[in-house]
Amino acid sequence: MVEKRLWSSASLMSLFFLVLVACLSPLTILADSLIMDELHYVSLDATLSGFSGLIVGTENNFDLLILREGTLRRFVLAGLDIPQYDSSKFYSKRLLLFLRSTIGLQATVQRASSSKNSAAYIWIQPDVEPYLIESIIVSSGLGRAAGEGEIDLSNAEEYASKKALGIWDEELDIVKATIQEDVQQAETKESLQSHALLDAKLVISEIDIFENGEYAMIVLTASEGGRFDGSTLSIVSRAESSLDEALFLFTSEGVLEMQEQLKIFVTLDRSRQVSFDYDYLWESYLDPRGGSLRIRGRDGSETLFEYEYDRRISGFIVTPLY
Repeated sequence: MVEKRLWSSASLMSLFFLVLVACLSPLTILADSLIMDELHYVSLDATLSGFSGLIVGTENNFDLLILREGTLRRFVLAGLDIPQYDSSKFYSKRLLLFLRSTIGLQATVQRASSSKNSAAYIWIQPDVEPYLIESIIVSSGLGRAAGEGEIDLSNAEEYASKKALGIWDEELDIVKATIQEDVQQAETKESLQSHALLDAKLVISEIDIFENGEYAMIVLTASEGGRFDGSTLSIVSRAESSLDEALFLFTSEGVLEMQEQLKIFVTLDRSRQVSFDYDYLWESYLDPRGGSLRIRGRDGSETLFEYEYDRRISGFIVTPLY
């Protein structure tokens, strides 16, 4: 594989053709063919063949308009997978700039025999040696090779990938982000394992009931850190303290740190919109006259809490009973 640097310039005659084509086709995008940015090129095991023509413009960003014996034709670059143009991506803008910088150059067009449309491999000759446009694009990381084309661009793609050029530089960022995510998941797993023998101890630290019980907020605090999946919060029956009228089961396989809180929104209307945040929604009813709640830990231990309204503080007082 050989990396080369490419430059090109347009003649005054080429500019005449550009103006002519601009008048003939309003959809054509033209650009001055001054000096191309430095690009990469991997030489190919391919033979130059096809008919000659003049590149006079671009269309739909990535198609080339070529003038041959007075006839204007549009050609799609064969063997490429080019990402959709995105003005926020440097490689998109660089590809567009490169293609527009080929305007005014003589080209050799090799039709792709396997294609039913106007796909072609297009060679340019900015200096003595011919260069395949598709290889410049893939070698510079401005596009990918699309499967098994008639001209093998795999070496060019491997070159760009190893050097993290263009789109491959973005792929590297994605890989880094994936690795970081894997590390975070591993740390979470390690944290879970380190707490495997520890259970969180939850206590009810705050209760607020609004609009005569239409909705309420229960705040639980971890007095001891650890896992809390399998723990339950229940509303105790007024008739029999050993019975539960409603029960909420925690299923999240997470770990609570000491003094970390969980907020549970209690309502019978799931569609109710509220302006504050919560961690869980519990379809139930909390009696504003007062009552009892029970917390069962993962290990089966129980703590009973009594709550009642206190006019002195215009709120509810929560008292642990045992």
